Amino acid sequence: MTTLVVFNGDVDREFLVSQLVVSGPVVAADGAARAVLEAGGSCDVLVGDMDSIDQSDLTELRAVNPELDVRIFPSEKDATDGELALRVALESDPDRIVVVGAFGGNRLDHEFANIFLLANEDWRDRDVVLVEPTRRVSLLTNRTEINGVPGDVVTLIPFGGGVTGVSSEGLRYELNNQDLVVGTSLGVSNELIDVVATIVLATGMLLVVHEGQRAAD
Repeated sequence: MTTLVVFNGDVDREFLVSQLVVSGPVVAADGAARAVLEAGGSCDVLVGDMDSIDQSDLTELRAVNPELDVRIFPSEKDATDGELALRVALESDPDRIVVVGAFGGNRLDHEFANIFLLANEDWRDRDVVLVEPTRRVSLLTNRTEINGVPGDVVTLIPFGGGVTGVSSEGLRYELNNQDLVVGTSLGVSNELIDVVATIVLATGMLLVVHEGQRAAD
């Protein structure tokens, strides 16, 4: 089961429609529920401090789904609406969590924070991805496969400390038991040379950024 989580960043409506079609439960973070409605979808859970959604939106959401679960938090809280939405998504123990709307908006700090959420110890070893129409961002702690087309850009960034024993197959610039150090750009702008690339590491966390026309598939 895939749970779709929608953050209140920049959301491509057509892309969101494609994600709604293939997902199970939908969790919206505050004002992101408006994007879900505009894409013709419905929410199962709405979570946040409700500072970017109004009563008319709530009325419309309940009309679409009378069983909507609304969880309201105080504005002075210790987590962003996005983090709260991810924690709600985990409650159903999904196989995969896809996050739309993690990028853009008018808050650079939120964009950074959304990426750093991938390293949360409660889900860092689970299948959680941040997606846009041509971009996929995930956190690697052991092994992953990247599916795309030759020419897609793949960037590997050490996260939270150095990474050891990185090896790859299917990339233009192969890594062979390579260590990556924080503050260097060795892993930036690699490239797929096949439809599938495999990346493994021994220790650490690696941010994987895949950009291409099929990256979000």
